[in-house]
Amino acid sequence: MTLNVKRSRRVRQIAIGLGLALAVSTVGVSGSSAAKVQKPTPGGDITVGIFDLMLTNCYSPNLANSALGAIKTVYEGLLEKKSDGTVVPYLLEAFSTTDNITWTFKLRSGIKFHNGEDLNTAAVLLNLNALMGRLAGVYGLHTLGSAVPFTANMASVDPIDNLSFKVKLWRAQPDFPDSLYASGRFYMRAPAQIKTVTACRAAPIGTGPFKFVSGTETEFKVTKNTSYWRKDAAGNALPYLDSITFKYVSEPSQRANGIRSGKLDAAQFTSASEVQQIVSLQADKKVQMIASPDEYYPNIFLNQAIAPFNNEHARLAFAYAYDVETFYKARNCVKGKCIGTIPTSIVGKANVMYNTKGFKKYNLENAKKELALYKADTGKDLEFTLPVAETTASLANAKAVQQIMAKAGIKVTLNQETGSAIVAKAFPAPGTSAGNPYQALPILLFEGQGTSFTIPFLVSNTANDVGNFSGKGPLAGLAPFYPLLSLTRHKNAAVDKALFDARAAGTPAALKAATEVVQNAAIVVPTPTLTYFYGLSPKLKGFDTYTLASGGKGKAMTNAGINWTGVYVSK
Repeated sequence: MTLNVKRSRRVRQIAIGLGLALAVSTVGVSGSSAAKVQKPTPGGDITVGIFDLMLTNCYSPNLANSALGAIKTVYEGLLEKKSDGTVVPYLLEAFSTTDNITWTFKLRSGIKFHNGEDLNTAAVLLNLNALMGRLAGVYGLHTLGSAVPFTANMASVDPIDNLSFKVKLWRAQPDFPDSLYASGRFYMRAPAQIKTVTACRAAPIGTGPFKFVSGTETEFKVTKNTSYWRKDAAGNALPYLDSITFKYVSEPSQRANGIRSGKLDAAQFTSASEVQQIVSLQADKKVQMIASPDEYYPNIFLNQAIAPFNNEHARLAFAYAYDVETFYKARNCVKGKCIGTIPTSIVGKANVMYNTKGFKKYNLENAKKELALYKADTGKDLEFTLPVAETTASLANAKAVQQIMAKAGIKVTLNQETGSAIVAKAFPAPGTSAGNPYQALPILLFEGQGTSFTIPFLVSNTANDVGNFSGKGPLAGLAPFYPLLSLTRHKNAAVDKALFDARAAGTPAALKAATEVVQNAAIVVPTPTLTYFYGLSPKLKGFDTYTLASGGKGKAMTNAGINWTGVYVSK
């Protein structure tokens, strides 16, 4: 994840206006994918529809969901996740620790970037130092971004030998490999791409199964990497496909029609605002569908730095007034078919932090009590403005929230902007503003089974942990970056302590207790979980099985879509 120093955008699995979010449910495949498995055959050129713009090849602005899946045909990370959520080596051969503070990593040998550079310790340390913000003074500001606050617990990275290195943390973190995986976003770039802003923006250079050919914001083409380091189980060269062209198609109906007409061979969808198209495709026997697991948890972030949610009674009134079940039935269900789940915690049941204690269930009586207390404090009725992305579905979602709040006597004004403008304002560049300007912001940030994509967005400052010297002394220049992930802009020391201590302990009991502290403070209010789907032509095979380099099965479907390495066209 990265933020531009000139124009900050956090376009990562992002859900604006309760309509541009991600999606989830149990992994499943429907349609003709149940047919007899054929022997993979090489060859084929396919076209894939995505719903996110390809905004950059460099660090910033960050690529969202389906666009991330496109660029990950070129880039690969040090780590990957198994289907059960376990983090395992990918470009790495092994990793270990004895104290959860100093971690040792060993790379696989013989892997090269697409430009011929070796993947070795020097290349990896260059990548990690860039993510940590340590190269801005060496190569330029293009290397800075939101990875800086995300890597705040990393004190240093040092070589051991040509293929081994170590990472030292400020404080123990048992699940650090999950943070280094970073939702698949900490991928390795060729050193030559990192060193100049021109090279960084011109073309992505990774180690992946496909090489970059050409790209604009609306189209991204890759071709087979004939020197790819991986083989299939039979020893055959990977990948199978000759080329993939990813095309930005904003309207879900056009993506669905594209699959049916043959103009698209595959397309990604999200249950945030595309349930109608998803349900229709699931019923089409000529279309194959695959869904992501239930690991994506959007929330409404309440800004405590400005009125009205700097008042605790305002936050509690909102939490009690939000009838999430009514919203779910209105926006997540079509003809009796519902996608996603109604939340009972700020994260889902698959996450180690899941806890119903402190969760504010819909209670109109309690909401009105809190509204009365708010008015006693301020002399005002509760009202706020909700930003809404400029799409029909996003507006429909926001209107549903508006109507729900009206039942409690809370006035909500809707303000439509482009999704990219909302994100740029919510995650501003250091020094350009005080922080997120929105009173309330529906967004998808939390995901997975661990803490790596929850805690960094819940603490007030990712460097505020005990013994952390990020942003201090020689690193003082990076200090403005560490609060950037806090959309709530809270200053609650008790919340910070509970979260940091729980992460260091790493026990389910400590993490669940931290969730209770967060939920009691009504910092965020959860919305229905979301699901990602891919619809595919019946001629495509191999998409439902992702075999990892270290063995075992990876997650066949995520917010970034499917892994294209083993996909082939049936003859």
